Amino acid sequence: MSRTNLPNIDLNLLVILDRIYRERSLTIAGKKLFMTQSAVSHALSKLREHFEDRLFIRRGNSMDPTPLCMTLHERIAPSLKNLLQSLDDRGEFNPATSKRTFCMGLSDYLCRLLLPGILSRMQEDSPEVSIRIVQTTYEQRAEMLKNGKLDIFLGCSRDYGAGIMQELLFEDREVCVVRHDHPIKGATMTEEELASSEFAALSLSESGLGFLEDFLYRKGVQRRIKVVVQQETVIPALVVDSDLVGTLAERLAKMHVAKDRLRIVKLPLENTQFKVFQHWHSINNDDPAHQWLRSIIRLTAGELPESIFN
Repeated sequence: MSRTNLPNIDLNLLVILDRIYRERSLTIAGKKLFMTQSAVSHALSKLREHFEDRLFIRRGNSMDPTPLCMTLHERIAPSLKNLLQSLDDRGEFNPATSKRTFCMGLSDYLCRLLLPGILSRMQEDSPEVSIRIVQTTYEQRAEMLKNGKLDIFLGCSRDYGAGIMQELLFEDREVCVVRHDHPIKGATMTEEELASSEFAALSLSESGLGFLEDFLYRKGVQRRIKVVVQQETVIPALVVDSDLVGTLAERLAKMHVAKDRLRIVKLPLENTQFKVFQHWHSINNDDPAHQWLRSIIRLTAGELPESIFN
């Protein structure tokens, strides 16, 4: 590949490369781009010739990227996305007229807590802007920010590596919910009840371990997990007619306790608080559209009660 030829590459070819990378399929990429499969194949041939690399290798039904392709995509995808969005906005983001779609990583808990307020603000300020919600694991988040699949995600802070920026939004803490006539009677369960009860637990990690498991492990405490789910809002339904103990965020727990079928029981532990941040890639830090989106999220989170702990 000649360096002098690199600026001469057709931008449309990079769009096609990006779509094949995302879909792992020439057929699906063509459908998403409103192109025939033969046209996508022809474009891929041009890309292969330009970069002097196969770029994608067919394995079964999947078009798997080569190491060079993965490196190219990691570097190109965020800039390409920003460029195309800037063209859609004619170089200047105006929320009142923009038709941009933002992709946000939110758990169902954060959707329940923040999404109504975010949509309300958007409806007032930006009626044509839309958002797409994706639920991700901890392990997927940084990569999805880097390759442009996510504009922003909300969640607990972890070591997501260089280039990932964050801003604190609010605090919450882990509590338990049980049915009203559950054998655990006290407002705070004992250590014996913690050890003997069966739990419905949340995990957004590929390991199957959640925030509380990490916390308990550091404390040298074990608990019996009956079921692990990725949807925190499902947990109240699992415990309302059983002896299971559900663990979930207190802000969410209070929404369900208000329906008068459950009650909150505190864990026999100190400092089960956690902090929720919004995260974004540094390449988007100064982008007006992303700054606007972050301000919408910040204002919505700022309307939550400052403290719910008692």
